[in-house]
Amino acid sequence: MLMKTKQRAALLASFTILAGALITGCGSSPKPQGEIPQGAVVLDEEPQVASYLRTWALGSDQAEMAQGVRWQAEQIHGEYLKEIIIAFGLIDQEDLSTIRFPDVPEDGSWDLWAEAAKLKELWPHLKQHLSIGGWGAEFSDTAYDPEIRERFIAQLCDYLERYDLDGADIDWEYPVGPDWGQEIKSRPEDRETYIALLTELRAALDALGEKTGKRYALSACIPAGTWWIDKNDAVAAVNVVDNLKLMAYDYYGGWSRTTGHLANLYTNPADPEGRSTAQIVEAYLAAGVPAEKIVLGLAFYGRAWGGVEDGGAQGLFQPYAEAAYPDGLSWSKIKAFLQGDEYIRYWDATAQAPYLYNGDIFITYTDAEAIRSIAGYVKKTGLAGVMVWEYGHDMEGELFKVLNESLQ
Repeated sequence: MLMKTKQRAALLASFTILAGALITGCGSSPKPQGEIPQGAVVLDEEPQVASYLRTWALGSDQAEMAQGVRWQAEQIHGEYLKEIIIAFGLIDQEDLSTIRFPDVPEDGSWDLWAEAAKLKELWPHLKQHLSIGGWGAEFSDTAYDPEIRERFIAQLCDYLERYDLDGADIDWEYPVGPDWGQEIKSRPEDRETYIALLTELRAALDALGEKTGKRYALSACIPAGTWWIDKNDAVAAVNVVDNLKLMAYDYYGGWSRTTGHLANLYTNPADPEGRSTAQIVEAYLAAGVPAEKIVLGLAFYGRAWGGVEDGGAQGLFQPYAEAAYPDGLSWSKIKAFLQGDEYIRYWDATAQAPYLYNGDIFITYTDAEAIRSIAGYVKKTGLAGVMVWEYGHDMEGELFKVLNESLQ
């Protein structure tokens, strides 16, 4: 992916980041119905459902986020999840072993760890993981130096122990980037130091577990691009981590030449980019990544373009004048459009993806119908489950409820 939806509330010095758990509810739940595909592994009776949970202010644009409202534990619908991934901690680029949380207010108006503790009290089954990184986050220098790498891992483990967290997630975008380049610093050695970082972190988590009596999970985010398979060692990575979280979204955005689907399940032959979730999953499977270690990403947000002609396709795959809503659209805003009479909803049956169009503005997003289709694919393919980017886009839990029910 050339761009991401991980959008931040502000640009903070060297932390330039734009800113997706398991069980279907409290108590027992029914096992998946129907035939289990050959080679599939059923984990915890049902595919896992994870969601990233932002550390910056809620809202889908800068004006909303400027109000400084942040999530409270009571707002999280833990009955639909098994894993929450707190995002993000960042590596200080002056002290390369130190983890910072620049999006957390320094005035004490919101206490991230106090809310995380409340969340654990409300939903004891809900595992809490800490993600380091995100779009634009620098890892290369930290991973390259063995001593700095060791100190960084020690501090990450300290956070897990201090705040009674259950695992770590490494969102390095990307160790070795695509041929067309990337924003963050990268060196050819990152292919090896990425694996070294994961391997040493896994060993440190195991050692911490011997001390605390619990088993800590480890995951890593990977992009929906075949170039990552060529540039990085996916098999070596998956042999270390519990799962790879596949960011299967942002196929189209304001950087694209035309409008298109944000996160379509299948490829529409008319799609000039020719990308889809099933396509990239098949590529990772062919590269040797086991299906039972892939957690498939879902986008609970939308992207839009303005100045879009109909083109005989209600604006789909058409040129545009400018990106609309450049900060992205939360589900709450998209739902308001659906309830009004300005936009018409269309369904691409081939791609299994919805979109809105009003004769000028084209919006790509994820809705209940798309979620049901993706959930069916996850079960059919035997994937480990799904992760969502990110909880702040669906604070009412409407899409999470659909996802939960669709995976049972």
